[in-house]
Amino acid sequence: MNIRVFNQRVLEPGSQLLMILGIIFLCQPWVEVLHQWSVTVMLIGLVGFNVAVHIPPPEKPVIEEAERTHHG
Repeated sequence: MNIRVFNQRVLEPGSQLLMILGIIFLCQPWVEVLHQWSVTVMLIGLVGFNVAVHIPPPEKPVIEEAERTHHG
């Protein structure tokens, strides 16, 4: 698995999940440890997302013109 595929499958969704979890940790009043770490979790997700959006997506295979035409 190259970095572009890893980015698309793991890094980008994972960093989005971390940002959402950070917001949830910040808003919940029951567990103080989660509240204390909420900003750190959000920042890690934000940095990961910033890295992820700057990595180009995997290249798609080029389809020949003859293969694109529909026979039938």
